[in-house]
Order: sequence, then C-alpha cells, then structure tokens
Amino acid sequence: MRSKLAQQVYDQGYCLLEGFFSTKSRETIIQILYQVWVNNGKPSMAGQFGYVLHPVLEFAPDLAPFYAQQEIVDLLAEILQDEVRLAHSGAILCNETRRFCDWHCHLNGNQFNQWYPKPENHQGVDRLLCNVYLHGSNSATGELLVYPRKVTDPWEMPFDDPLIEWQGQKIITCPPGSAVIFDTALFHAARRPTETGHRYIWGGHYQGKSNLTNHREDNWFQSPFIEQYRKNNPLFASLTDVRIPSFS
Repeated sequence: MRSKLAQQVYDQGYCLLEGFFSTKSRETIIQILYQVWVNNGKPSMAGQFGYVLHPVLEFAPDLAPFYAQQEIVDLLAEILQDEVRLAHSGAILCNETRRFCDWHCHLNGNQFNQWYPKPENHQGVDRLLCNVYLHGSNSATGELLVYPRKVTDPWEMPFDDPLIEWQGQKIITCPPGSAVIFDTALFHAARRPTETGHRYIWGGHYQGKSNLTNHREDNWFQSPFIEQYRKNNPLFASLTDVRIPSFS
C-alpha cells in the first residue's frame, strides 16, 4: 500500500511537502545561488524561465549535501519503486521581469516540450522532478500552476495554447522552502511575479537505478569537489553512484 504522498503522484501527478527545508538551510541555498548570479555578472532574470543553471552542481558544488534528504529520497524511491539516482541538477533564478512561464513538461524527447510517444500499456512513473521553491509559491513570486493527471492518462497536451492559463489547472501556493515532487508527464507553468524581488527554484530530476534510459535533460557533472562530497556524505554518494567514474 502506497503512502498518501506517493499515491497523490499516481492520482494527480504531483505532491507537496510544505516548508520542508528549514529557514537556515533555505537561506544558505539562496546565498549560494545569489553568489553564483553575482559572480557571473548578474545576468538577466527575464524571459520564460529567468536565469537557468544546468547543471547547477557545476556552478555551485556546495549545494551537493542539500540533495541528501532521506525523507525525500525515501519518497522518491517509493514512487519509482526502485533505488534512486540523481540524473539532473538545476536551478532557476528570476525576478519581477520574468514573463508567464509557458506550459511544459519534462518527458523524454529530442527537443524541449516534444516527446516520444507513450509506450503501450505504460502505467508507471519513469522519472520525477523534485523542485524546491526557496521563496515559496504565491502571487508575489508568481504561483506555480499544474494540470493534474493520473499516471494512466495519455501524454498529449490537453490544450493547444501554452501561453495562457488552462481550464482545470490547479494553483499551487506554499511557504518558502517547500518541495514539489512531480511526474515528468505533468504539465506545469508559472504566473508572472507581481512584486519586486528574487524568486529561486532549485532541485533535480531522479530515475530508478535500474532505469538506465538516457534522457535529453540528463546533465550529471563530476569534479573533485563533487567527489569529496560523495566521500563525506553516504546518501549523496548513493544518489550519484550510477555512471560515476573513478576519480583520481
């Protein structure tokens, strides 16, 4: 029998862990990301997404230990029905100049928002995102929008226009530090922020260790800094022990 949160992913495509990260952890992550932005010349935070950092571990290896959250990893494992590996690290930094973020999903394909057909009789979850809304999701930051779906639903886009809000959408509001876990087939968007200020999202994509299917958004990054974190943090090492070469 699945836990309530895992069942929500199967029934609606996502689940929410409100205020999961402590104020101290959240502020540390924000400061790390802010410093990356400053060090890179304070690039624009406008456009569809803002300033995108993929893989974020290349720019901010000190984020590595924050991926090692046992409660989240256990939930991901329950949903995927497998041990978990981190396949993609990322962050988005935006402010009031960001426009409406178009509806999109993260299914596998050869280009953004285009994906391979759903396999016949496919009823599982192949890959998950866990995004942490470091400043929360509300009208000031621009709310996260999701279009709920069951795992058995088709993968087709339910509406033709990705630039407008969709009938049947759900508006996600949550306090700072909340984590949203969702299936890569879940369509999601974000409203434009209504107030001045930074809005950061940080997280990763996860697959089961027995699922070695390559994905267009895979972006594992290895370095001596990452290897040191792997040596010091057994859970982070477990998350990253697939496709990791020996490092000298």
